[in-house]
Amino acid sequence: MTAHPRGHASREAPIERATLLKIARDATQQRMAARPSLISAYLTGSVAAAEPLLGEATDIDLVLIDAAMPAAAREVVRLTDQVALDVQYRGKDEYANPKSLRVHPWLGPELAEPLFLIDRTHFFELAQASARGQFHRPDYVAARARTFLAWARGELHIGLLPGAEPEAFVTLGGLCQAMLYAANAAISLTGFPGAGRRLTMKLEAAAGKLRRPDLHGEFLALLRSELAPERAEALLADWQAAYRAGQTATDELIHPARRTLYERGFRAHIQADRAAEALWLMLATWNAAMRHMPAGSGQAERWAGFLNALGLATPEAFGERVQQAVDYVTLVDGLVEGWAERNGA
Repeated sequence: MTAHPRGHASREAPIERATLLKIARDATQQRMAARPSLISAYLTGSVAAAEPLLGEATDIDLVLIDAAMPAAAREVVRLTDQVALDVQYRGKDEYANPKSLRVHPWLGPELAEPLFLIDRTHFFELAQASARGQFHRPDYVAARARTFLAWARGELHIGLLPGAEPEAFVTLGGLCQAMLYAANAAISLTGFPGAGRRLTMKLEAAAGKLRRPDLHGEFLALLRSELAPERAEALLADWQAAYRAGQTATDELIHPARRTLYERGFRAHIQADRAAEALWLMLATWNAAMRHMPAGSGQAERWAGFLNALGLATPEAFGERVQQAVDYVTLVDGLVEGWAERNGA
């Protein structure tokens, strides 16, 4: 297996983690000075975990706890082609019962190992200490994985409409979300969940730890992932055109600030002969861009070609992919329940 991509180009100087941390601290100080109701700030994600950069690019995931929630709960800011600042504002009341957050699939891991920046009143420190207690207890681990699976079933309408064919109700966006949730159900058994650019890499690592390489292989197979580098480059060019035409600050998935980060990650995968690793995120973002596409953009033909390459171009083909996704959820469900039984959860 080819090694995971890390850099974008040898001529490009890597971004030092110290630089990213300084950016985060400066951004925090600026926002707290302008908004006295902010009481705590912490980092999550790849920068907090000191993970290697993908394509020499990253977003800085900053969480600000606010005693009085602002009108906008999310702020994404482009700093350079390589760095975007992703700020989430959380209300103080979201941490009122921190023990319950141990089983939340996203907030639980976020509270387990963040990087403290500012905590004026020790509010977050106390909440985090309570939430982190017994975080790795098997029944809590299994609960987080089971919630991801429940979300995946919801996106695929599994069991919600007895006697109905799931594909009659599933959207392409729902299929992408179901894949995200199902993958994270497996990932959660071994570590923290992933999203966006690192999802397939985290899934492959989890599959290795669980000695279940099929978890990664079957995920990639959902998108018929045999893709030659030259074909991948052509798809990337089409994706860039679609993203530019459909990008919007109202949808954080396709925010203009994220485009170059995605592009660098995709190209790093292609250069490492791992183009299949990029397809899930390319599909999710391209689909979102098409939903926001202005009339007369001329992107329909390229989009149809991409769907055809993934085996999603016809209702029949889409139905097959949905059923394949249902089978994948069943596969992961068996894994989770087997893990829970072996670990007394």
